[in-house]
Amino acid sequence: MKSKDRRSPRRDEVRLPDPTAVAKGELAKSGVTRRRIMDAAVRCLAERGYSATTTTEVAKAADLTRAAMLYHFPSRMALIEATIHYVTKRRLDMYESAMAEIPHDRNYFISAIDIAWEQLQTPEFLAFTELSLASRSDRELSAIFTPALAEYDRARRATATRLFPPDQAVAPWFDLRRDIVRFLLEGLAQQGGLSFDAQRRQEMIIGFLKALATTREAEVVLRKAEDWTRR
Repeated sequence: MKSKDRRSPRRDEVRLPDPTAVAKGELAKSGVTRRRIMDAAVRCLAERGYSATTTTEVAKAADLTRAAMLYHFPSRMALIEATIHYVTKRRLDMYESAMAEIPHDRNYFISAIDIAWEQLQTPEFLAFTELSLASRSDRELSAIFTPALAEYDRARRATATRLFPPDQAVAPWFDLRRDIVRFLLEGLAQQGGLSFDAQRRQEMIIGFLKALATTREAEVVLRKAEDWTRR
């Protein structure tokens, strides 16, 4: 008798419900409709902001009647909660798909930074940012968004650990370098505060990150930063 496969799920799997999943007994088109609603909600958040992302506006953007949309998401908060889970999973899927295509050669880190920057120009990131900002003053939203953000952080790190070159994934400054790249790029994408010579300054920041990721001298700085945490 064959034993059952008891392998645990992959460590970087996203531990969030899938709002487009079809329940037992549902028609497959229900999943398609929910995905259509989710994509419309992401566009509304990215283009119009959190306060304007209502059930009425999302139904219009999805080209559905409001009644049809409310069948799947019966309230605005149910819609927003589903969108948080959907956009979190989408960002992680986009990241994994793009990173998995990079060959482990001398240009690996340069390509990884380019991918990170490109993905910060997407509706998914704009929607995620809008939800993050709104959650600061909305306790109900924060109760949903904060765990999703923590899950995004956990799953993205696990994915990076699996996909990065093995010698880099075990380096003591692995997390520090990732955090510098991620949060500097996210801040640059969110702020839009480069009021003069913007293109050159943007290119210089991205160039700095590429230098940090690829030059041996940068490792000295990373080690120094690690030393400060022990003081």
